[in-house]
Amino acid sequence: MVIGLNFIMQDGLRSVNVQHDLPEIAKLIELCFGDVLDASGRAAIREMRTMSRAGPFLWLMSLFPIGNPSWQYGFVYVSSGLVVGNIGAQPINSAMDTWLIANVAVHPDYRRQGIAKQLVQAALESVASRGATRVILQVDIENNDAANLYTKIGFETLTVRTIWHRKGKHLTDCSPFQAPIRIRQALRNDWPLEYSLLNKYSPEGLTWTAPLQIEHLRPSIFRDIGHLMTGNQEERWLILRFGELIGWIYILSGPGVADQIRWVISPQWRSDLEHELLKYALNRLGNSSSHVWIEHPDGEANKFFHQHFFESTRTLRWMQIDLPV
Repeated sequence: MVIGLNFIMQDGLRSVNVQHDLPEIAKLIELCFGDVLDASGRAAIREMRTMSRAGPFLWLMSLFPIGNPSWQYGFVYVSSGLVVGNIGAQPINSAMDTWLIANVAVHPDYRRQGIAKQLVQAALESVASRGATRVILQVDIENNDAANLYTKIGFETLTVRTIWHRKGKHLTDCSPFQAPIRIRQALRNDWPLEYSLLNKYSPEGLTWTAPLQIEHLRPSIFRDIGHLMTGNQEERWLILRFGELIGWIYILSGPGVADQIRWVISPQWRSDLEHELLKYALNRLGNSSSHVWIEHPDGEANKFFHQHFFESTRTLRWMQIDLPV
């Protein structure tokens, strides 16, 4: 991140200057992604514009790199004084070895000129110098040009996931699980079992906002206090067969969040139980929930989502590159 009072807007590739670039970056992201921005994306745009007015206090952000917005370590490409390209980078763990790349945006009038490639390579070199060994990004499944560029640079596909949304109140019938399948609520001391299952069957992570950070789900008294203060409710359920853990359901609901469902199940039992897990989770939410969000690997479960009035909002390819140590 560069902050300077006597900043001169130079053409070409350079690091983001927060005070000067954020309004232009916000406009560029709106231009390139406006039709697919969700609530969090629009909030990020507002944050950019607010932070651009924070003046010299922005230097404080550099003291706390984890959790800061991705534009802090980003780059821009400038042409005739106009920001026509942008990329963001953000560490996602305290070890600073795993990073996200976000908002790879190039103005439509400046595409196919190699700008995106320069931005990505600059970001990779920058995060590598900060200790990154793994970098992750996501790209819309229809954006073949971008996916091909990332593949040529060295990225490989981790998974393809669809974000589903159900609006309105719908009753969901749910039959009890039949023996030898049993479901029970997870206890605090079940965390090692949960962690092992999630790492085995969802090693890429559970959501884009927290990829490769299964650890952040660890139950704790501080987590319980946080939910108590916000009024949110978190449910974790274990699916067992003859006492062996084969699946897991997570349900988050409450006034402070959009209702969310996640689940992971052993591939061996996916075709038999996946629909039952979805019905069980929806039944737990009940007919009081008017908005439900699910981010799930694209595939066989899609037909179940349609049956329960979900609509797909975006399908995204997660891609990863390992950097030399």
